[in-house]
Amino acid sequence: MDRLLYLTTWDFSDGASMGITRKIRSQIKVFTNEEFKVDYTCIKDGFVWLYIDDVPKNLGKVGAGRKIAANYYLARELRDSKYPFVYTRYGLMDTFYFCTLKELHKNGSRIVVEIPTYPYDEEKNRGLLWSILFGWDKLYRNRIKYVADAIFTYSEDDSIFGVPTIKGKNGTDFDEIHLRKVKEKNNTIDLIAVAGLAKWHGYDRLIKGLGEYYKEGGKRIVRFHIVGAGKPIEEYKNIISQYGIQNYVYLYGLKYNDELDAIYDKCDIGVENLGFHRTGVYYASTLKAKEYAAKGLPFITSLNLDIFQNEYFVMKVPADESSINVYDIINFYDSIYDSSDYKKICYDIREKAKKICDIRITMLPVINYLKRDSNWKLGDK
Repeated sequence: MDRLLYLTTWDFSDGASMGITRKIRSQIKVFTNEEFKVDYTCIKDGFVWLYIDDVPKNLGKVGAGRKIAANYYLARELRDSKYPFVYTRYGLMDTFYFCTLKELHKNGSRIVVEIPTYPYDEEKNRGLLWSILFGWDKLYRNRIKYVADAIFTYSEDDSIFGVPTIKGKNGTDFDEIHLRKVKEKNNTIDLIAVAGLAKWHGYDRLIKGLGEYYKEGGKRIVRFHIVGAGKPIEEYKNIISQYGIQNYVYLYGLKYNDELDAIYDKCDIGVENLGFHRTGVYYASTLKAKEYAAKGLPFITSLNLDIFQNEYFVMKVPADESSINVYDIINFYDSIYDSSDYKKICYDIREKAKKICDIRITMLPVINYLKRDSNWKLGDK
């Protein structure tokens, strides 16, 4: 059984982006099921950890500059480590991250780097720390070609930073996502968005659309349930107050497990990304689209998605700054739920999605790449 290191500085603590944590754990499960012995790293509860044979080792406290600190500890801990395979989720390049990959590569590892979003420069937030991180990344990312064998991408690029790509799709573990309960059809339409909120989610467009809809005398009740936390919350509150739609937009903050499922169960349509154009991205393989489909939810998006093209359960809206037209949502709802058998609709969406974006399927290009030479041993380059 070959050993594989899953290298990441993602924070596994409960927070706004637990969906990514769940995905990483699912990827580790896939590698394990494919007969790799997996060690992994992560940040949790303010410390960086290395799990060897599922036994955690505390490498140090990370503090405010958590990724830089974590990469420092990892570079120190892993410099003499030897793994036949390394899979790393890219988290911006810095001196210590680069040194870790360099030493692992020198010690004979075959390294695959997953870059979840490309290009990603427009995802930069304001602030000195982000300027430092992106500045460091620009300095080092063109050196990745010296330490990585392949980049796993959801984009259509044949190479990134001079490294050949493995093209794939984003996926989710359908075993971990319960099919939602389906409410009875009535005159009320409930929308749901679940995310670690950022400017590129674009939910302000839908809130404004709801405000304009009710201002113009809209009669059908349409409500928007937002689950998550992040900087845009204050902007959302201002728009809600401006239009006086407090009874139609609900801000829950972070919710997990049964509480989150209970909100899903009373909703009819998911709201996927409505603002990725703000980062210059118009085509993407988003995790949230797969999660909505796994719940059996039709959904709205402004993106050109890698899958679900021309599916009846996907409503495409313009990738611009216009307010979302609520009447279009009403028509979409009526076209989806034109059957008396709501459970069948829900089940059909999930089953269609499972065939193409269960994580066991979407990780196959990486698995096949790592196993393409069964005689490959540590040190063979």
